[in-house]
Amino acid sequence: MENHGDPRDREGESGTEHEEYEFLQETLKDEKKRGRIGKSTIIKCAALGLVFGMAASLGFFALKPWAEDLMLGDPNEITIPEEEEDEGNTATTEEEQSLVVSMDHYREMSAALTEIADKAKYSMARISVAADDTVDAENITGADETDAAGTDSVTGVIIADNGQEYLVFGSNRVCQGEEAVEVTFADGRSYEAGVKQSDGTLGYAVYAVHKSSLAASTAEKIQVATLGRTGTAEQGNTVIAMGDPFGYGDSIGYGVIASSGTEKNRTDGEYQVIGTDISGTSDGTGALFNVNGEVVGMIDAAARDEDMATVTAYGISDLKAMIECLSNGETVPYLGITGVSVTEEIASDQGIPRGVYVQKVEADSPAMEAGIQSGDVITEVAKTAVTTLSAYHTVLMKQKTGDSIRVKGMRKGTDGYVDVQYNVTVGSFR
Repeated sequence: MENHGDPRDREGESGTEHEEYEFLQETLKDEKKRGRIGKSTIIKCAALGLVFGMAASLGFFALKPWAEDLMLGDPNEITIPEEEEDEGNTATTEEEQSLVVSMDHYREMSAALTEIADKAKYSMARISVAADDTVDAENITGADETDAAGTDSVTGVIIADNGQEYLVFGSNRVCQGEEAVEVTFADGRSYEAGVKQSDGTLGYAVYAVHKSSLAASTAEKIQVATLGRTGTAEQGNTVIAMGDPFGYGDSIGYGVIASSGTEKNRTDGEYQVIGTDISGTSDGTGALFNVNGEVVGMIDAAARDEDMATVTAYGISDLKAMIECLSNGETVPYLGITGVSVTEEIASDQGIPRGVYVQKVEADSPAMEAGIQSGDVITEVAKTAVTTLSAYHTVLMKQKTGDSIRVKGMRKGTDGYVDVQYNVTVGSFR
């Protein structure tokens, strides 16, 4: 073992080494002197121990790569692509500015949609079976799906002011019985309403509230809705679902149109269906508004497929003729057939004449009484040629209940299709 000698013989060495030697010497002091070590000496010991520990750790990590190189050999070369030369932090700054602009734009868009919804709610009204005494109801912005009497309610759209009444278009499921009906406007006040007219083909009605019965505070806030065009409702467009699309009153949902090219065949017509990405319930009602604040669809669970759980609506354009009839107290013309358009491709492939192929005839309907059968192809209604179900519906909606019209078609026999014609009295289905 090397002899370190007396500390005085090492005066030429560094102060650190001298201190370290003294420290070692100090740790070897007589046992009696150890008791006089104060708190400062203990702290010194702890600090130096920590320093030694850190030095050992650094040494280990410093030697680790060298040891791994010896054991594993040379690693694969990693090449990082060179960045293109830029001027300072310009790219980063532009990217950050772009992000800020995008967030600002989102906030502006959100605020704009909220403003549209705030205005649109004054075009909405809740329709329900009247309680024993019609009183001010909870504000429509907080109303439940059921009214005070516990009966069902729906949300409709204020579609017209005929000078004497405000007219509300909505589901007819609250006017199936003899009970009185009430309408609750956006200010939360409820008023007695009458059923202007109802239709059973799609299940809609127009309800009327006399303007003379309204409080001034209610009347000044009512806004008649603007009915838009379904053709403007394209896939990807932003829409607002208003009413109770989620099964409870005063719901608002924001989303986009997921599909707009689907059509549903219903009795005596076909109706464009607007599908959205907004979650909804099977009994939701209300309306879809576009970003211009126009109604583009009426929310109806019957418009969607059974396995769908999103808000779906009938396009407003296909409902306008019905709305006009009901608003004027007229019944919707009804023959009672469900059909499908025979396109040129179908006609060529299957040898079926162009027109409306009758898939079903409703029991006790005017069509059945006239002798129209499933499998017939309707080619003319009221002296107007029809080659599509949409054209058939358009012609029918120009008729009046009670009119006698001639319907021409073709029926398949043993030698192919033969001409047939029927005299049909236009009816109604309520």
